[in-house]
Amino acid sequence: MQTGPSQAWDTLQATGRICLEGEPASWSKALKSLVMVLLGLIGLLAVGVFVGFPVLIFTGMEVSAGSVFGFLGCLAMLTAMGSLVLHWHRVRNRYREVESLPVILDANGLTLRGVGPIPWQDFGLAEHQMVRAEHDSSYTRRAVMPLTAAGYHNVNQLLAYELRPRVSPATGSIWNRHHPNIYVPGVAGMKTSEVMWLINSARSLFTAR
Repeated sequence: MQTGPSQAWDTLQATGRICLEGEPASWSKALKSLVMVLLGLIGLLAVGVFVGFPVLIFTGMEVSAGSVFGFLGCLAMLTAMGSLVLHWHRVRNRYREVESLPVILDANGLTLRGVGPIPWQDFGLAEHQMVRAEHDSSYTRRAVMPLTAAGYHNVNQLLAYELRPRVSPATGSIWNRHHPNIYVPGVAGMKTSEVMWLINSARSLFTAR
């Protein structure tokens, strides 16, 4: 059952706890679409190579060692690209599954994507920041909650290694990978801005006690 931000806030104030239905965030949905487009393009290119080479031979093109190596090289390149995108697709699907886990707000902290409760004092207010993109070295705008010094230690040192990517993608050099923030979770029936407002309101409510 979907819950709006006002209803969720009323429940949180009345009971001290709210459990919401998680869903993939908007950026996660966009990445899924991008992966499907890439797979489609690679498939079309593969069909073009498989069809085009025999057609060229049929039309009289001289078959040489160079043309055969070119054909095999194209197939190898497309196979490698397809394998990389499929691997990325599987990783994203596993992440999307945990995004659908409940988002829970209570006095103990925030639980999201199967991690928590993360204490309220471990992170700051939800806000939009430019962060390293999930798929390349560029930067993109994401809704995040910056980790405090205590939160940074708890996530990057104490949290199980396999759970850390659920908090946020790793950033930094290959020998110093770390997670500096928490990605705001998606919630069924709410916009990102509404989820941010609800989390910030809950944080103010519980840290003021």
